[in-house]
Amino acid sequence: MVDIPANVMEKMADPATTKVLVTASESGRPHAIVCGSIVAPSPDKVIVGEVLMKRAAANLAANPKAAFLVSSGMESYEIIVRNPVRIAEGPILEQMNENLAKINLKAAAVWAFDVCAVYNEGANPQAGTQIA
Repeated sequence: MVDIPANVMEKMADPATTKVLVTASESGRPHAIVCGSIVAPSPDKVIVGEVLMKRAAANLAANPKAAFLVSSGMESYEIIVRNPVRIAEGPILEQMNENLAKINLKAAAVWAFDVCAVYNEGANPQAGTQIA
């Protein structure tokens, strides 16, 4: 596992940042969705609430390969994750649902991941460079 750099953690915490979850089906067909509930409770973990995620949840159950894209302005970062775990009860889900209730949404579960790499994917000369 690796730690997400502090500047990327700040972008993830900003509500104005666009956050995308990318999964793949068992056969490898990619699927990308915008997910505002993506958060990093610690630098080596990323979680996302399972809200209206039918295809993404099915993909994660069948294929553990996934990534997150965090983008704001000219800055963009890809976070490669592994070991998806679906959490259907307990304090992590309760906390996620407390936050989601503010925008009238509810998660059926939370998916938790280990971070294995972070790449700079912004519009700059370092695009494609692994930073963690």
